[in-house]
Formats: sequence, C-alpha cells, structure tokens
Amino acid sequence: MTELVGGKAAGLGALTSAGERVPEGFCLTTEAYRSGTIPEQAVLRAYEHLGGGPVAVRSSATAEDLPGASFAGQQDTVLDVAGEDALLEAIRQCWDSLDSERAVAYRAGQGLEAEGLAMAVVVQRMITPRAAGVMFTANPLTGTRTETVIDAVPGLGTGVVEGTMDTDHYVLAGHGPLPEHHDHGCLSPDQLGELQQSGLRVQRALGGPQDSEFAYDAQGTLWLLQSRAITTLFPLPPGTDPGRDDPRIYLEVGHMQGLRGPVTPMGVSVLRERTRRWLQIIGVDDAVVDQFLVVIGGRLFMDLTGFVRSPRLHSRVPEMVQVYGPAVARGVRHVLEDPRYAPRRVRSGQRGFSPGATARAAAGRCAGRAGRRGAGPGTAGRRPRARVRRARAGPPAALG
Repeated sequence: MTELVGGKAAGLGALTSAGERVPEGFCLTTEAYRSGTIPEQAVLRAYEHLGGGPVAVRSSATAEDLPGASFAGQQDTVLDVAGEDALLEAIRQCWDSLDSERAVAYRAGQGLEAEGLAMAVVVQRMITPRAAGVMFTANPLTGTRTETVIDAVPGLGTGVVEGTMDTDHYVLAGHGPLPEHHDHGCLSPDQLGELQQSGLRVQRALGGPQDSEFAYDAQGTLWLLQSRAITTLFPLPPGTDPGRDDPRIYLEVGHMQGLRGPVTPMGVSVLRERTRRWLQIIGVDDAVVDQFLVVIGGRLFMDLTGFVRSPRLHSRVPEMVQVYGPAVARGVRHVLEDPRYAPRRVRSGQRGFSPGATARAAAGRCAGRAGRRGAGPGTAGRRPRARVRRARAGPPAALG
C-alpha cells in the first residue's frame, strides 16, 4: 500500500480504519508521479466532489513515516489552497519537494537510497483550527512510555512543527489527575484528557508509540491530521508491557568493559557464560542467568529488580553497586524511595538460589570465594585483588 499512496496517506487510512476523526480527502497516487503527468481532470473532479474551497495539499512519499525514519517536515505541505489552478500548482510543489536539499540530506543521513522513491499527494478538506499541535504518546526526551507529551499553539499548528512559535507544553502522566488549570494554555483539561485517550487508542491500533498531529476546530471538535511511529525511542526489554504498572530497573554492563556501543551476538554469549560461572560460585541456579542478563537494543543489562525488591538485600543494593560509580549508587538510592520497588515476599518456587547463598551475598562474605575461584562480570584481565573487591561490592544475583 505504501508503494502506491506513500507513508502519510497509509497512516491516515489506518487512522480512519481505527475509527478516528480524520478530515475528508483524496489521494493522488505514486502512479501519477512516476508518469510525470498530473491527471488534471480526475484531480479536479475529486476536488469538486470534496466541495471545493480551501484544502490542505500534503506530500506522501514512499520513504516517509517509516518505522526507522519519520521524514517529519522534510517534504512540503501547502495549506489553505483554494481554486483549481492553485491546487495543481501545489501538487507540483509537493512532487518537487521529494528532491529538495533537506529531503536529500535527510535520506543520506538515514542511509536510504533515492532509487525507486516516488511521491503521492494527499488533498484534504482544510480545518481552520482554534488550536493545533503535536502529541507524543511516549516522552521522546526521557523515553518514558507512560507519559503523553503535547505541544500546542492557538491557530495553525505549523508554528509547532517548524519551531517558530512558543508552545504550550503539557506532560501528562499515565496515571493520576490531569492538570486542572493553565494560565496561558490554549487547551482545556477536558481537551487534554480527550487527546490523551485518543493517543492511547491510536497507539493500540497502530502497534506502538505515536507522533500525531491534531487540530481543534472552532466548534471544539478534535481532528487527527497525521500519525506516525516515534522513531527515537530506545527499545523495551523483551516481553515488557509498558501499560502494566510494574517497572523494572536495569544496569547497563557494557561500560564496565569499556563497551560504548552494541555488543555482538558472540560478545553477548561470552559475557553470559562468564556471568553464569561467576553466579554458580555463590549458588545461583543456571535458570536465573537468563533473567538476570537481558539484551536490550544490542546492549547487555543486569536486571536489578530482584535485588531491590528482596527483603534481605533491599537496603544493601546501593553498597553493592558502589563499585560501578557514585552516580549509579545515587540512582539506586533514588529508586529505593519509590514504593513500587519496596521489598516483596518471594513466592514458592521463585528463589534463584539457596537461603545460604542469599545470606552470604547480603553479608558480603562471598567475595573471598569469588576471588579464589573466579572473577565476577566485567573483571577480565584485572589483578586478583581487584577481582575480589569487585566481587564483594558487585551485585550478587539474589532474588530471595
């Protein structure tokens, strides 16, 4: 479908299929672009059927709104187009924008080939907004997937997209009350709630966090003008449900070995095996290793959730991670203040290793054994004394 109508039109079709309110319109497919000729009579008949009057003429390239490249603002949109000649000229402008300097530079930065690209054009009834803007169903700055971020301005939303106006900025939590009052806000609390619910519906329908454009008309009706995947979020751990209020805490371990980039599959395998052997020393069941070491976005993380929720180890975790730096220890102390990470009783069958191993870990007495028999994770090539110190301070894999 994208090869025929482009990314923007395909996204608008998905919004319509999901039951969201989208301005009426039609699409001039990529076949016209490939032929190099606008079918003027067909376009003008469709324009007449739409009712004539002001329309928005919007580019919809085949390399647009992709999962890994949004192309936001890289190709042209022409607003308030009225009349047949103006409509045909706006279509030509959208076609030409496929090869604009900014579009070519963006494609080069994304490593996308220009061969085979084509441009469709969407023509929609123009909405004259009282307020408009963009909405992210996950926070694009912090990566928090339980927050909705909205930037809005009075009138047309081009000031938000182009960054030419100061916006009213809202960050809405996934749970709890919405803001009740904004001295200078152009959106009411009811509209913020409506937007948030609309965004969550679209996110469920399209299968992931969305970057959406919206407008409220003079009657207070909400219109969705576009939606595409947010392409800048760090991936979630495997099997994570962001809607479930059961967060976890992960510590990235690559920096301990000076690994600043993703780890190869072979590297992950080696690190897993070394960690497996280290954990066996303190009595950890092999099955725990796969839960303890998690690959996220090609990087290796330790899942510390079991430690911070352990009745025996909860208060000791900052000391355990102190060897990884004072900032890590401060971060863990901050986490311990969150009631969602309070100690929990372990259900039968969940203990990763024996009570004796838990006690040794909590008391820090497993270091001597680790120093005699092997190094902990991230200690390859260091002197035995350094290995003992890291084993003493590093997090023993205790879930009980």
